[in-house]
Amino acid sequence: MSFEQYALYFLTFIFGYVTCQTFYFVKSTRISVRLLKVLHIVGLSILIKCVEEHSYAGTQKLGALLKCGVTPEDDVYKKIEKLHEEEMQLFKNRSIAVIIAMHPDYFKPVLEFEDWETAMAFLNSNKKIAQTFLS
Repeated sequence: MSFEQYALYFLTFIFGYVTCQTFYFVKSTRISVRLLKVLHIVGLSILIKCVEEHSYAGTQKLGALLKCGVTPEDDVYKKIEKLHEEEMQLFKNRSIAVIIAMHPDYFKPVLEFEDWETAMAFLNSNKKIAQTFLS
């Protein structure tokens, strides 16, 4: 065998190895992006459960005020109701901001939401995945 044949075999091997690694990288990148989207769905589903529980607690607090004789027209009732709404809005904004901040710059294009409303639209469009996880 001549040197040219060995060089051809070697270059063929290198080409095959690089091609295999390239396909492996592309496949693992796709899997990573899918996994990241599923994690977004799961995280947002958990946040929804937190919001539901917090809303229930706020409702119970206002119900307790009503049982104590405080009417919805009283300043105390209005103040507590407003405080609860502000807490909920702050929680929603902070939680989405933290999710976005946790992503490195190269994963920013994968994010399909930027605030609470777009996050809920994203979650709503992936409702089946969320239900599968939570059931």
